[in-house]
Amino acid sequence: MFRPFGFLGIGIVLLSGQARTDTLIGTAKVDITPEVPLLLAGYGHRVSEHEGVDDRLWARAIAIGDEEPCLVIAVDNCGVTAPLVERVEEALRADGIARERLVISSSHTHTAPNLIGFAPVMWAERMTPAQTAATRTYTEQVVAWMIEVGRAALESRRPASLAFGQGIATFGGNRRVLENGIWRGFGFSPDAPVDHSVPVLVAKDEEGEPIAIWSSYTCHCTTMGGRNRISGDWTGYANRDIEARFRDALSLVTVGCGADVGPQPAGDVDMARSHGAALAEEVARLVSGELQPLAADPVARLERFPLPLTDPPEEEHWRSLAERDDFYGVHARSMLKTLEAGDKLDESVEMTCSVWQFGKELTMVFLAGEVVVDYAVRLKTELDWRRVWIHAYSHDVPCYIPSRRVLKEGGYEADFSMIFYGKPARFDPALEDLLISRVKRLVGGGYEAVSKAPNVQFQHPKSSARFPERLKAQYQSDALSPKTRSALARIRELSESSREGYRRLIRNDGEQSLWHDYSGASRNRYCLRQMNSAARLEWETESAPEAGDAVFVFLGGLGWQSETDAGGWLLDVNGREVLRFDLSREPVSWVSEDGAAELHYLPTWTSGEDSAGLFQLKLAEVLIEGGEPVRLSVRPRGASSRRWFALDKIEDSKSIEHMIVEASR
Repeated sequence: MFRPFGFLGIGIVLLSGQARTDTLIGTAKVDITPEVPLLLAGYGHRVSEHEGVDDRLWARAIAIGDEEPCLVIAVDNCGVTAPLVERVEEALRADGIARERLVISSSHTHTAPNLIGFAPVMWAERMTPAQTAATRTYTEQVVAWMIEVGRAALESRRPASLAFGQGIATFGGNRRVLENGIWRGFGFSPDAPVDHSVPVLVAKDEEGEPIAIWSSYTCHCTTMGGRNRISGDWTGYANRDIEARFRDALSLVTVGCGADVGPQPAGDVDMARSHGAALAEEVARLVSGELQPLAADPVARLERFPLPLTDPPEEEHWRSLAERDDFYGVHARSMLKTLEAGDKLDESVEMTCSVWQFGKELTMVFLAGEVVVDYAVRLKTELDWRRVWIHAYSHDVPCYIPSRRVLKEGGYEADFSMIFYGKPARFDPALEDLLISRVKRLVGGGYEAVSKAPNVQFQHPKSSARFPERLKAQYQSDALSPKTRSALARIRELSESSREGYRRLIRNDGEQSLWHDYSGASRNRYCLRQMNSAARLEWETESAPEAGDAVFVFLGGLGWQSETDAGGWLLDVNGREVLRFDLSREPVSWVSEDGAAELHYLPTWTSGEDSAGLFQLKLAEVLIEGGEPVRLSVRPRGASSRRWFALDKIEDSKSIEHMIVEASR
């Protein structure tokens, strides 16, 4: 279960043509996968113990330096609390680790066991005594493992050299979907802030082989969704892939300010593997290229300071909620318990912030909590981003740390998350300037922004503009299946005479639902579920040609794969039933019995449950009236499933069709 990585040899970083040793490096890792079923952290709807293991969990450690070493311990877990960090700190103090030189980093995977004290309201009043005991036992084991792996890393230190570089990955997308500037839900906002940078610190031996690789990316570990199985999510798969590429190295992946950034797409194990592989590919490219040598051992500094909350509600407010049988009720009862004990409700949240500085070449910033991406954007704008590496989920995870923007927009990160974390109120907007100023004070002089520095993608990536590039990479792959090649050929053929397939809505007996469109962006679209066989979604196309067959193109989606199969949908043309179709996450065609109608579907975005993309409908002349719009209608065949058909309110489907055609040539 336990495997230390000791490193021998001399580094090969060459500034004057000769190899030299720069520092001491030690690493270790320990398997922390539970041996008994446990409740998983991160989602409140999973009320039973985990059902299996997709990928094992680890605690990994890297020790850097000689007389005053710095130590990072990265844990595959949703969140480590301050009391647990204090216990690890106290134990490692005897090994020469001062508090400012210790960082415990949570990967924030939502498929790892809950630890006692993390997001306390989520499990308060819901865990059985047996579940509480099992969770407490595992928590104690995690503390012991963190101490063990930290000591092993310190003991294994050997001469090595360090170098640093930054690259880019693009699978993270801002998940906050807005309508008129107000939070509407989770999804994908392609032009909202992100941090796509991939910082990498690598230690090499005398033969130039990597022996320790520390990398990070800014994105939530939620690719698995609510899957009730153990996994490290994309960070776990990235670690596995990096170590497979560099077999003598330990990989340690941490997470940046990704509180409002999610993996795109998400939903299953394959996507987590894909995101992990994308990060590993970029890390491998950086490790094999030119990197900035780091000659100095890190110098560490740490500060703790309060971040102000707004005034909490009065006692009457909590009493009005205390009878509710939901998270609001649990939270209110917790607040009343504090007040009835004669104590005041919290007025602030303690922030722990530290920096490790490698001379003037690199500063690492470590922030506690679930920090939104605005802090990375602002710090990398006001400081020299080329030499600054910002981590969140460090030290402990007390709650979300929103920005002024997020507080103004409202929603989960600003408000409801504070209930799960047991806080009495939202943050005061003053927290942003306070946090930024304290970080900059810790960093000190010499790291000011350089106006002429080339920009890295840490602000607005314009993901929507990258859609054609993604299509080209996707459809020019040598790995395309025969089915996809055939579907692309048919789309190219039909595109020569296609027309807009959506002009106006006539009837929607369903709903308007916010979900992913053809590009993965979240869009408010018309949605019909298979809950009422008499319901229909009806719309009108542009005018058909005066004579001959017609091809119409429109955009939409299909889901929810794990829901009950209720027989799919019926497509009517001008009031006449012409064909049946069903859910698909792959290219597919449906043809009417008489051959007069063909419906072709090409997904351009998929998750583990759903898909979205392009529909092409070919209609024979007998089904249409020349020169007149066509009424298209979809209705469910059954009435027992939440599976859905969605129609995107886009009157420019031809442009998307053109992108696909051009990308597949």
